[in-house]
Amino acid sequence: MIVLSLIAIFLSNLGIPGIGNSAIMPNYFIALIITFILMKIGNLNLYKLVIIGLLVDVFVGQLLGQYALIFISIHLADYIVNRVLIIKSEKQLFALSFFLILISFFILWTSSLSYSIFIHPEIILFQIILTFITYSILNVFINRSISR
Repeated sequence: MIVLSLIAIFLSNLGIPGIGNSAIMPNYFIALIITFILMKIGNLNLYKLVIIGLLVDVFVGQLLGQYALIFISIHLADYIVNRVLIIKSEKQLFALSFFLILISFFILWTSSLSYSIFIHPEIILFQIILTFITYSILNVFINRSISR
């Protein structure tokens, strides 16, 4: 988890080749946390998610507590969905992951509105799509690493 977090910090400072706007970047931290929560890796509880969220806030330079709120919301939404529904297939898991990504970006967008940091909806849409693609790649990578 530490190695993947360091890779996420490194990748979040790089641009994507072929995309001129540097604001259109996948959110590697959200993709990483959703992967770890859905795969039940790392024994993440609320305390660890708050600490990880505060560290991500410091590294990314966002509002202090913003990512902690996002990570706790992802964890609680996953907990509620798993209590109500039985998720067995890969399609259900991908739908849940997309739902969790939407929740996280909604919280990111609403918290940026309350502090007069305007993010264009088009940029958020591209970030959601790129974050879901990043999640899918991380999911395949971690599944293959665990199966070995």
